[in-house]
Amino acid sequence: MGEYSINIVKKNVDKELFLRLPSKIYDEKHIVQNKTFEKEVLENTSILCKGVENFALIVKNKNDEPVGRSVVSLYEDDTAYIGFFECIKDIEVSKLLLAECERIAKEAGKKRLLGPIDISFWIRYRFALTDELSYTGEPANKAYYSEFWEESGFKLSKEYYSYFFDTPDDSFDSEKAKNRREYFKGKGYVFIHPDLQNLEKYLRDIYPVLTEGYKNFAGFKMISEEDFIKLYSPLSMILDPDMVFLAYKENELKGFLICLPDYGNLLYKPKTPAVLLNIMNIKANAKRYVLLYMGVDAKCLGLGSALSQLVVDMLKEKSCCAVSALIDNGKATGGYFKEKIKEKRKYVLLEKTIGD
Repeated sequence: MGEYSINIVKKNVDKELFLRLPSKIYDEKHIVQNKTFEKEVLENTSILCKGVENFALIVKNKNDEPVGRSVVSLYEDDTAYIGFFECIKDIEVSKLLLAECERIAKEAGKKRLLGPIDISFWIRYRFALTDELSYTGEPANKAYYSEFWEESGFKLSKEYYSYFFDTPDDSFDSEKAKNRREYFKGKGYVFIHPDLQNLEKYLRDIYPVLTEGYKNFAGFKMISEEDFIKLYSPLSMILDPDMVFLAYKENELKGFLICLPDYGNLLYKPKTPAVLLNIMNIKANAKRYVLLYMGVDAKCLGLGSALSQLVVDMLKEKSCCAVSALIDNGKATGGYFKEKIKEKRKYVLLEKTIGD
């Protein structure tokens, strides 16, 4: 390992190397990097840096060029979270990085390593197992990353799947889902699309349902309602309101399903006039939608199925195909319209026990 050196990122030159590494590893079509957010993490100014201690690491070769990076995030629980992992195709770089992550975690008294998780649930987590072009919101990484982690003693913690569907026709109709939709309407539930000019109001309604529904997900850390609003308000620029479904009963939100037009990796590119024009064009004429966020009050059994039928109805109207994104293997939402799956992709979350 003498060919490489590793250190904690503190100097500006190392911050620049940390930010530059993804462009060395990925081509323009595959890179998914939010440099602004990463810089905020390095400067400890992101709203998601509250209540967490982050250690950013950089590995350099003999020419002081970046070849690997990661961030270890430490909260009050006994798990250390490893994220922002990037590495050239050299197992020695990965071993050096992960060994240093483990050393930092042990020194802090942690008993488990879990990743990849970029700080927490709210940004990006999981490894994709292939190098295919990513849809919006999909983890994007080199296929060898999970193998490298396994070489350092990591084992499977959780599996996730994305399901790809063709444009729905009448054969997509599920009697059960349609009956659920009509049942909830008969019970006084009102299904609406949001006015994006007033998105903050709807985000406040979504916040308690989402945080309650996702609180047991890997890497979930509670954030305040105000920080939630700041995090998700930019969605107003890229959402198609027709593909956001909200279910209310007596003016209280009981469930939601948020679909995004598939922008690929376009949202991560510099916002040149050409890129902005392309984003506007996709928003107005999307060919595929990503079913990205769903939440339902635990007492409203079957509401998720009803919301899914509303999505199918709108996809038919728009003649668009869809991706049901990043479903936890075994969750009920993985069963909606499963017989119509055209393709699926798998993702993993990995862990390693390091203490008693």
